[in-house]
Amino acid sequence: MSMQNQFSYTVFTDFDGTIAVKDIGDAMFERFGNVEVCSRSFDAYRAGMIDARDCWKQGFATVASVTKNEFTQFALSHSVDAHFGTFAAFCDQKNIPLTILSDGFDAYIEPVLEREGLAGIVRFSNRLQFNNGGTVEPVFPFTDAECTRCANCKRNHMLTRSGDDQVIVYIGDGISDRCPVQYADIVFAKDSLVSYCETHNITFHRFENFSDVLKIFSTIVETKTPRKRRTAELARRDIIMGE
Repeated sequence: MSMQNQFSYTVFTDFDGTIAVKDIGDAMFERFGNVEVCSRSFDAYRAGMIDARDCWKQGFATVASVTKNEFTQFALSHSVDAHFGTFAAFCDQKNIPLTILSDGFDAYIEPVLEREGLAGIVRFSNRLQFNNGGTVEPVFPFTDAECTRCANCKRNHMLTRSGDDQVIVYIGDGISDRCPVQYADIVFAKDSLVSYCETHNITFHRFENFSDVLKIFSTIVETKTPRKRRTAELARRDIIMGE
């Protein structure tokens, strides 16, 4: 048996705008914060003038008062991709690890997943601390000392949770997904991530929802020999070697 035939798959997916139909991270400031101030912060982040942590901190500084219960009810007003549960079930059936990587926050991700019966999916995100008096403080437990662009370093999670015998699949749509797609063997992209992949010559599959992802990925799993993307493999090796 060849080494290629011994490869297995591991899947990582973004949450906001990918699993969740809308970007809940953006919506929470429309609901609880100062939209004008937050818009300027997000524009600065998108332009590369500030990193994600500064963007989040500036946004939450505009939140006057909100309880955890009020925030949970807000989170539960949002829907997820109707086909994500079926995709998750396929991964489980095939014994393919599925991990959610989000630059958003546990306070809205967890209640939404629990409502959908998907609380068992492994996930890594930033955290929200609800203080007495209604203030909310963002906490960033998964930053990277050398790469500060994102608050939750998705690349690091991918590398530590995959092995040489695994083909890495990544699914995403936005700015925080630009880094991890450089290290993934199979990429599913939509919205602004499509143009990023095109500009940087990253091979990808375009999708609109998880029905598209499942159709393509199931075909790959069931009919094709698992293969690694050479440029992604070299990029992962450079990080591991400390280059």
